[in-house]
Amino acid sequence: MTTKAKTKKTIPAKPAAKASPAKASTKAPDLEIKPVKVAETTSLTGTGVLEYEIGTDEAGEIHYRIIANNAGGFFSKEWVSWQAVYAACNGRTEITSLLFRGLFRGKSVNTAGFLLAALIEEGLVQRNGTKSRLYILTEAAHKLAPANAT
Repeated sequence: MTTKAKTKKTIPAKPAAKASPAKASTKAPDLEIKPVKVAETTSLTGTGVLEYEIGTDEAGEIHYRIIANNAGGFFSKEWVSWQAVYAACNGRTEITSLLFRGLFRGKSVNTAGFLLAALIEEGLVQRNGTKSRLYILTEAAHKLAPANAT
């Protein structure tokens, strides 16, 4: 019986990945956020119920995060500051969940849409007329504008 010697394939090393641009920092690692409200809303598609929290940090800044989804879609439980959300939206006449993707370090694309659903529930964002997937900031959102917003 003859046996064939197995040869090991050499796999060329992958070139180093290019550094991606830094995403917006939404929460310093040592920042303590105290939840002050837990609420529910339906997802934008209406297929699930989302649970979210609103919290404040030591400086009194408002933060949001998604904490549950009964429909099973993945999401990040990261806190995102109202200041970051407002900065992403302010001055825009059309808001979509795509604006929020850069606010999260997590990789789930669902989180941005879930955050938008929570902001709608809180009365900070509303549909832009009859356009079903386009939104605008409400007057209540502008009243919550961070002091350093321009």
